[in-house]
Amino acid sequence: MRIVFRALATAGLTLLALGQPAGAQADDFMKECMVTASQKMCECIAARIPADQRANAIVGLRKSNASVAVSGNLLDPASLSQNEMQGLNAVVAAQAYCM
Repeated sequence: MRIVFRALATAGLTLLALGQPAGAQADDFMKECMVTASQKMCECIAARIPADQRANAIVGLRKSNASVAVSGNLLDPASLSQNEMQGLNAVVAAQAYCM
C-alpha cells in the first residue's frame, strides 16, 4: 500500500511539474536547488539541465531536500523512480560542469 501511495504521489508531482510553463519550472528548480547551493551555482546548473529532464530534476531535488531535512541523511537512491534518478543524474552532471 505504501509503495502504491508513493508511486501515485510521485506521478502526481511529475505531472504537475510537466504541466507548468517553463518559467514556473525554472522558479521551482531554483527554489529546490538553492536549498543546498548558491544562486550562481544553481543558475549554471539550471542552464545545463535538458528541458526533457527539468521536471524529473525538480521532483528528485525535492525528495533529496526532504530526506535531508527530515532525517539528516542523504536520499536512498532505491527510493527514486527511474525518471527521478535520471533527473538527479542530470543535476549532478551539470553541477560537475559548473564547479
